Amino acid sequence: MIKKLFILSILSLSFFYSVAQHAVITGSVVDTLEKRKLQHSVIMLIRSADSILVKSARANAEGKFELPNLQKGLYNLRISYPRMADYVRDIRLTDSSHFNIGAIQMETKANLLNEVIIQAKKQAITLKGDTITYQADSFAVKPNANVQDLLRRLPGIEVDKDGTIKAGGKEVNTLLVDGEEFFGDDPLLASKYLKANAVKEVQVYDKKSKEEELSGIKEGDAKEKVVNILLKDNAKNGYLSTLDANSDLSHFKNIGGMAGMYKGKLKAAVFGFNSNLNKDSKASASMSKLKGNDYDVIEVGDDGSTVMISYGGNNDDRFSPTNGLPDIINYGAHFSDKWNDNKLALKLNYRGINNNVLDRNTSKNQSLLPNGTNFFSAGNSTSDNTKTGQSLKGNVNFKLDSLATLQISFAGSKNNTLGTTTNTSETRGTTGLFVNNSNQSSNGTSHANVFNGNINYAKKFAKRGRTLSIDLQPETKNSNGLIDNLNVTNYYDANGVVNRTDNQNFLNDDSGSETSFATRISFSEPLNKQFTLQTAYSFKTVASNSHKLVFDKSLNNKRIDSLSNNFDFNNFSNIGRAILQYRAKKFTLSGGAEATQTIFELNDLDRNNKFNRNYLNWAPQSNLNYKLGKNSSLSLNYNGNTQQPRLDQLQPIRQINDPLYQIVGNPNLKPSFNNNVGLNFNTYQQKSQMYMYAYIGYGFTKNAVVSSRSVDNVNKTVSTFVNLNGSNSMYAGASYNKSFSKLHFNASLNLNYNLSNSVSILNNRLNKNTNNSISLRPQFSYYGDKVQIDYSPSATFSNNTSSIGAINNGKSFNHNHEISGNIELPYHTEFNTSVSLSYQPANASFSTPINIAIWNAYLSQKMLKAQELEIKLSVSDILAQKIGYNRYVGGNNISESTNSFIPRYVLIGLTYNLSGNFVKKDNK
Repeated sequence: MIKKLFILSILSLSFFYSVAQHAVITGSVVDTLEKRKLQHSVIMLIRSADSILVKSARANAEGKFELPNLQKGLYNLRISYPRMADYVRDIRLTDSSHFNIGAIQMETKANLLNEVIIQAKKQAITLKGDTITYQADSFAVKPNANVQDLLRRLPGIEVDKDGTIKAGGKEVNTLLVDGEEFFGDDPLLASKYLKANAVKEVQVYDKKSKEEELSGIKEGDAKEKVVNILLKDNAKNGYLSTLDANSDLSHFKNIGGMAGMYKGKLKAAVFGFNSNLNKDSKASASMSKLKGNDYDVIEVGDDGSTVMISYGGNNDDRFSPTNGLPDIINYGAHFSDKWNDNKLALKLNYRGINNNVLDRNTSKNQSLLPNGTNFFSAGNSTSDNTKTGQSLKGNVNFKLDSLATLQISFAGSKNNTLGTTTNTSETRGTTGLFVNNSNQSSNGTSHANVFNGNINYAKKFAKRGRTLSIDLQPETKNSNGLIDNLNVTNYYDANGVVNRTDNQNFLNDDSGSETSFATRISFSEPLNKQFTLQTAYSFKTVASNSHKLVFDKSLNNKRIDSLSNNFDFNNFSNIGRAILQYRAKKFTLSGGAEATQTIFELNDLDRNNKFNRNYLNWAPQSNLNYKLGKNSSLSLNYNGNTQQPRLDQLQPIRQINDPLYQIVGNPNLKPSFNNNVGLNFNTYQQKSQMYMYAYIGYGFTKNAVVSSRSVDNVNKTVSTFVNLNGSNSMYAGASYNKSFSKLHFNASLNLNYNLSNSVSILNNRLNKNTNNSISLRPQFSYYGDKVQIDYSPSATFSNNTSSIGAINNGKSFNHNHEISGNIELPYHTEFNTSVSLSYQPANASFSTPINIAIWNAYLSQKMLKAQELEIKLSVSDILAQKIGYNRYVGGNNISESTNSFIPRYVLIGLTYNLSGNFVKKDNK
């Protein structure tokens, strides 16, 4: 069945291509005066509707040229040759027409000097530093295409079916417009609503921290990319809005709306949506990541580690469950503007949520102990959780002068959570007899309030490279919660007879608060033309308390002292940092270290116990960037950091949330040290339209903090923590992308390899788990004017082994196929279909193969003069093959699970988009 469907899908998509008839333009180019044939003349065919370059060619030795595979429409033909005036002509093509222009007589510029306009054509792709710039008009897209469609045409950039963007193999979580946020920096909003013909250039570069932007000193290999969209002059001011309503007229719905305007620096928008599908509406996908504050948090953990976190990337309001049955309500507003020649700026984001998820799960698990004992566990659970809340984020920016800025950022949120969970589980031994079973239910509420802020003063001095930055950060947190927990666990003897029962009827009362203040001073100084020194000092003080009270409801709410605690925690950290950078013509080299001295005091108020720690953490780093050529670069990075054990890993207190699984801390743990080294290479060739990148990395941890578990004969686990060596990982990957613009075709190949070794203790035996995986994913796409086809197969092989023994051979293999096609039919009608084929063949652990085909399709028609009204009929999971199933093959563990999922549905949708620009023509 699946094979037939696969073949049918390929044939169906091939039909899309065949329905489009093609035209051809031919001609020759000669000199008017000398009557010679002008070899290498440049011929360009531009679509009149949107000024997109559709075809280009060069004349051969006979001066002849041919532009094949053209769609019908109105075009502008331009021919250029050195010292000759450009030839310009409008051409209208009909399907399958052969348009022979004949011999084109070119005039010299000297003869037409008063009439000639000389235009310099930029390269389609350029590289300057770590920034790649694409000229948008050099990449053909269909009429009315959005920025997502344009990005899919750019070599080195990937956009999947959900709109997720990758550039150079790295995620793009920030998309700017003209260097600034476009109602927030979430890529979905600008990429969906802005039109491709409004874009002048697309820039891609590494995401930098605030320190990097200010000082210019690179802090290792960036994990993310930033895309910056530069708009044409006529597109910088406009408005956009949508009303998106989809329903099956019974139960399922996906309704959203938003309205916004942007004029100069002013941006304002409101939005709201309600959905009980795992599929975003246009409004929800676009407005769900609005941000307000974008400073770097000075974060000092209980372990003394310091991490500068971009708070703008903290999307705690984002709610997009992958499992379960959701019911989501979100609403909010955005405002930002600049005044007084951009000297004063304000940004505000308000958000409200009311989200619920109902999920039912089942699980099966087989585990192997060192003595050869096998345990077979099964369980099912039901959870119903609701979260409501509101948040306000924003910042005020003052430009004090041409070199100094002051920014005040703030964020406040209030959230409430209500949840209930019930679950049952059972475990059988090797003989098939019960060793335990349990029934558990819990319900409760929790509340959390957070306020944080940052005051930043940044100054660049007259001496280039000399910078100063000062941050002040206050923060307060408060939380409390009440949870009822009822648990009945039965334990069985070797004959399968109950010999003991644990009954727990507990009330958990948890509350806590935290107040902190931090400051950071950073200064960079150019020592000479090649060397720059960056120094920084930070401190952070944290005062917090934690009250965890457990009461036995069956004993008149008597407090259980062994499970309760009352802690006060005080932390004071000093952080010093020094980085030296050397810049040469071909390369940049930097290196240095960060040292964190931390004192913390933990007071156990119940037991009158004090626990103090005083330690020093080191974090060395180095980075080498080498420019191999105009379009190629190589980088080598090393980072090391000390990681102290977490507070809960150190506390010698037994945590019992489940009688069958208990955790006890170990106060004798040592700090661990992580080492990571990575090599990256990327190159592109403009002439051949080729882009390639590759990377390899290795990391290892000394004195890693790992689990030490003891599992008894009734499968009861008591876990603690120990230090072990032997944890390491290696990763490598490469991608090759090739475009054939004349054929409207793009192909790419991605290869990834991962190897990881992790160690732990199981029943006093060393357990080393080795995980190997390799994946291959090619991608092919055709993007004609009327027809678009994408095909992306992938295959993954993994092998997981355990040193204590294996249930089976630990090998698994799966391959997937993503096929999608889009065809534009007459009368502004569009048909779109996608098929996701997933194959999980049988293996030594699972005798049954799992082959699933998820087929989705929609038919839509656009109406009105500007096609702003769209009526859509969409079907999800046409073959009804969703099963909500996952399985895992490990060395000494195999498991499978199911979860709730949204079944097949048919939606009738109505979308009204109203967008436009206040300026109608380009200012040239």
